[in-house]
Amino acid sequence: MKRPVGIVRLSLRVEGRLVWTLEEKNLFVNAGLPALAALLGGDGSNQFASVIGFGSNGTAPSLTDTALTAPYYFKALDSHSEDGQGSVIFNWSLEGSSDTGAVGITIQELGLLANPTAVALPGTTSPTVLLARKTISAISFTSSMNLSGSWTLTF
Repeated sequence: MKRPVGIVRLSLRVEGRLVWTLEEKNLFVNAGLPALAALLGGDGSNQFASVIGFGSNGTAPSLTDTALTAPYYFKALDSHSEDGQGSVIFNWSLEGSSDTGAVGITIQELGLLANPTAVALPGTTSPTVLLARKTISAISFTSSMNLSGSWTLTF
């Protein structure tokens, strides 16, 4: 079965200094396929990618993943753009000074989610539907850190 493929790019800054970058593939999970079908069928009320999640599970992504693991934190994506060639790029950021709900979490996974149930953001209540998931090296997130990046999906 063909499914979207993607790349996650991120940068970690501590006290303004760049300390780590990453560019790796991600996994578009089975739970995201109905959202894609709904969008293509014109029934896509809030089935679109709108949320970035940061969770604590370091287990490798699986097609059957449906959620991130608590403790976790969710917030709205910053922006998105299409390249006209079949890719969409979602931009996101996590700032320790303002995203205080994420401070103290050992972040080991990122999730791209839709929010059809209109969960209030930012916060620690998980929206559904998980579209894509990526694990990363553990980051013990503090108030002096900023994590930013992009998530590209290609169809």
